Amino acid sequence: MNILIIGVEQIKRDERYMDDKGWSFKKAFEKLGAKVEMFFYKKKGNLSFLEKDKRIKKFWHKYMNINLISCVKNIKPEILIILKGETISPETLWYIRKKTSTIIVNIFPDNPIYMGNFKAIEPCHYFFVKDSYVLDTLWKAGLKNVFYLPQCTDPDVHKPMEIKPDEKSIYETELSLIGSMYPYREKFVENIIEFKPAIWGRGWSKTSNKEILKLYRGFDIRGTAKAKAISGSAISLNIHHPLNDINGVNRRTYDIAGCMGFQLVDYKRDIDRVFKINEEIICYKNIEDLKKLIPYYLKNPEERKAIAQSAYKKVIENHTYDIRAKQIMEIIDNR
Repeated sequence: MNILIIGVEQIKRDERYMDDKGWSFKKAFEKLGAKVEMFFYKKKGNLSFLEKDKRIKKFWHKYMNINLISCVKNIKPEILIILKGETISPETLWYIRKKTSTIIVNIFPDNPIYMGNFKAIEPCHYFFVKDSYVLDTLWKAGLKNVFYLPQCTDPDVHKPMEIKPDEKSIYETELSLIGSMYPYREKFVENIIEFKPAIWGRGWSKTSNKEILKLYRGFDIRGTAKAKAISGSAISLNIHHPLNDINGVNRRTYDIAGCMGFQLVDYKRDIDRVFKINEEIICYKNIEDLKKLIPYYLKNPEERKAIAQSAYKKVIENHTYDIRAKQIMEIIDNR
């Protein structure tokens, strides 16, 4: 079987290449015996200016869509797998659907209602979302090609890591927060500032809060560095995006579990679908609740360890890219 995966360009810079969903899905489908080729709808690295310069962005997107159609005609894939692909036009997808026999699949990692092209959902044969709220909303709109598919992790990237002696000052901490800075996350950190969480992620250097700035470790982390930060944290804080994850569970939840990290995560309804709360994962519902849980679990390392090991076992058995690839193929085969 020939599969064409459309994703973000993979740039091999430190560990960023290994943190790419396209790379992880490519490996997974190849394990199922498929011949997989890649098409990059978004440029990174030296050509990233094509996405940022407003003067040329629309011309680049037009060229990319034309090039995608040509690529599909030449390769003739049985399945076209799109990883978000927000700049792929509905017209391009309708052309591929009507003029070829290729099955179009979109695995959308964000909230397509909030940060996608709504008209690009219908041309897909299968459109997978991570959030039961989004699934229900799109079904109510009459879109019956939408399916629920939880996020997952790549055990080749997010795995328990040994922290070397010269790395302890970088990665070891009682409490950590990995994620981009948003105003609501800044406010969140202000409310738990007494616990002094180590912070990694984009945008935190711009905070005007000097106390938070002291907690920032100075860089964004991906791949192995991210796995080391999780492995070196007694507790990993996990805060969902309020508009991207309504009921759904973010990928960070699975990545932390894949590193056998212990996490305190804000409760989302879909967590009950994928983890056993209080056995495999610990959720909090408000700041007051979290402020009680942090000191409790810092004082109970054996309990932390047992929960983290249970979460790790669940992820390895149920929530990897290999498993998601099999689930996607089963859904296609059954229909």
